[in-house]
Amino acid sequence: MNSRDKSNKHVATDYSIFCHDNLIIFEFFMPLTNEAKLKNALDALFYKDSVMKRLKSIDVEILRQYFIKDESESLEAYLENICDWVSAKIGGYSISHVNGRYRAKDLCSLHDAYRYIENGENYLVDETTAVAKFIFPCGENRIVNNLSFDPEFADEIKLEDIQKEYKKIRFLFFKLFVQNIILIVNEEDEIWMMESGMRNRLYSWRVK
Repeated sequence: MNSRDKSNKHVATDYSIFCHDNLIIFEFFMPLTNEAKLKNALDALFYKDSVMKRLKSIDVEILRQYFIKDESESLEAYLENICDWVSAKIGGYSISHVNGRYRAKDLCSLHDAYRYIENGENYLVDETTAVAKFIFPCGENRIVNNLSFDPEFADEIKLEDIQKEYKKIRFLFFKLFVQNIILIVNEEDEIWMMESGMRNRLYSWRVK
């Protein structure tokens, strides 16, 4: 939810319901001790100079695989257009805290687990995880019926266009955010990121 102007006051009759049939959700899991670093990396996406710097670090030929460049278009104008696209797609994120308990050793009996404890080691570990979530709608939205939540119109879905947008989102999300946060937080043994929506995947970065 995004409310840019808190002075606006609306009533229920002012609202229409819009839905997207396709979306991408990225959730990044990191120990709470690294939350400040996580926020710093995320917040950099809200500043044009930071985004532009990262775009310039990407080979133009690779960018052109995802974003069409006119032959007459200057490099600066081309990157400006991509920045505009980023501005329209990345407007915010949410962070939640999740409490968890993990087994730090191989599965063993209660008696053997106490031996670890006696030696000053942990068998079970309590850890609070910071989860950063991004939600990216793909394709055009649809107006839905207030009572049934069914679409009030059914235009033909252009799957090819949705797939192109999906690839753009994934590509820039990895380039602008994921690669940066992995470089910043490099002391963790394992970092997880979950993708859901159009594709369900779990990514993990591990120390070999």
